[in-house]
Amino acid sequence: MTYRIDPDVVWMAEDGEVRLYEPESGEFQTLNSTATELWLLISEGRSAEDITAEVGRRYGAEDPEQLAEIGRDVTDFLARLTGQGLVVKDGAGGTDGTVGATGPEAEAGSSAGAGSDAGAGSEAGSDAGATSGNGERRSGTEAVADA
Repeated sequence: MTYRIDPDVVWMAEDGEVRLYEPESGEFQTLNSTATELWLLISEGRSAEDITAEVGRRYGAEDPEQLAEIGRDVTDFLARLTGQGLVVKDGAGGTDGTVGATGPEAEAGSSAGAGSDAGAGSEAGSDAGATSGNGERRSGTEAVADA
């Protein structure tokens, strides 16, 4: 299954992190390093399977159990983002790398205030955390859902 960033989400990649704004909820978020990696792979039109394989490759996961754990973490992360309306399932998928007018080249006149960080290797998405606009730190992939 391929996912794409909801066209209403305004985001930009800068200084190793992604800042995003979801206008419907009025939420600002700043994703940390691993969540940023996952977000950028989503923006390339990659499938969940491709994202899992790429994260596994980047962190040297060779064991099938490690790859399975990464796959679960990626799936959980995508489910949280989908639940928040930040990404949508795109059954047709695409690999052209386009992100539309709300991608990193768009002018996003916002400063972000929330973030999430996912660990590396077999902990790809399970260590995600966020800091909301009020500075409250959250851990786990629920941080993205709660931010």
